[in-house]
Amino acid sequence: MIVPSLLLAVALASPAEVRADEGAGPATPAAVDGTEASSAPTTTPADPAATGAVVPAPTTAPAQPARAKTGRGLLIAGGVLTGLGVVGRIGLEVFWSTAAQIVPTDPFARWSAANLVFVTNWNNLMFFGPGLGLLTAGAYRRGGHEASLGKVRDARRMRRVGIGLLSGGLGLWALSRALFLPIAEACPSNRCAYTTLETTFWIGAGAIFAGAAHLAYGTGYSRAAAKVQVAPSLGPGYAGLGLAGRF
Repeated sequence: MIVPSLLLAVALASPAEVRADEGAGPATPAAVDGTEASSAPTTTPADPAATGAVVPAPTTAPAQPARAKTGRGLLIAGGVLTGLGVVGRIGLEVFWSTAAQIVPTDPFARWSAANLVFVTNWNNLMFFGPGLGLLTAGAYRRGGHEASLGKVRDARRMRRVGIGLLSGGLGLWALSRALFLPIAEACPSNRCAYTTLETTFWIGAGAIFAGAAHLAYGTGYSRAAAKVQVAPSLGPGYAGLGLAGRF
């Protein structure tokens, strides 16, 4: 009676065990030593998404330092335009003595004064005026650049010389043009009139250009040298700000 009862108990218990085994899910893999292996996905350190991985920060190119304004380009451009003006003025003088057939010993023709004013001022406006402006701006920048480099210049003296030359050149040019007709009437020939016209022009133009360059250079140097620089000053037992500059 005991054996049939045991067989019946095993038969009744087997379907339940099978059903329990079916609902238990897949078995976890076991390691060689019998321990349960981890089922979590593994990541490599090279993966940026891995926990604790170091992601390199994007690198940016260093900013380029600002180029110093030396005034060289302005000086070159102004020199070119001034040179063209000189060539044009010399060509005008050659034109008067050749194509225009102006006889030096003849009396000056008063009616030609308007043509002279137009031709000479056209050359001045086209070349000498822009050239003077560019040279002045270039000299101003050059003075500031050399002051930043620490070069020693007597800026006050240069400004005084520039003011004197500029005032004298402008005064001579304006006075000689305002009195040109009375001078031409007093002159006995074309040689006298044209010599007065050209001589006063070259002297006045030379003084104007030299004076403007000296004044602009001295002004640019003085302003750049007078800038005060504030920097932290540290030392044993003290801390503060240091002032540096030229006054």
